[in-house]
Amino acid sequence: MDQTELIENVAKELGISNAQSKRLLKATLREVRDLLRVGHAVTLPHLGTFDTATYDEHLGYLPVSDKFALFPKRRFPVFRTGTSLREEVYNTELGDDGTQR
Repeated sequence: MDQTELIENVAKELGISNAQSKRLLKATLREVRDLLRVGHAVTLPHLGTFDTATYDEHLGYLPVSDKFALFPKRRFPVFRTGTSLREEVYNTELGDDGTQR
């Protein structure tokens, strides 16, 4: 499923226009991004938690130049699935061709 299909499905589920659904999705994602930027975690029940983790400053190898470089401390996004989502996906039976039965 791509973004367009998601927007259409949400619009149909909520009985709103595709344009309203698109604005809703973009506003939600923008809010999650803005909260992660300042170091806050975002938990969506039954889905999971968006959070950040930190790489400490470290020495790393650059294969292109065949040298080592000091990489700065930086933050990156992580996602941990919620228990109910993990259990529902884990318990899904797949056929021989890899599709859900």
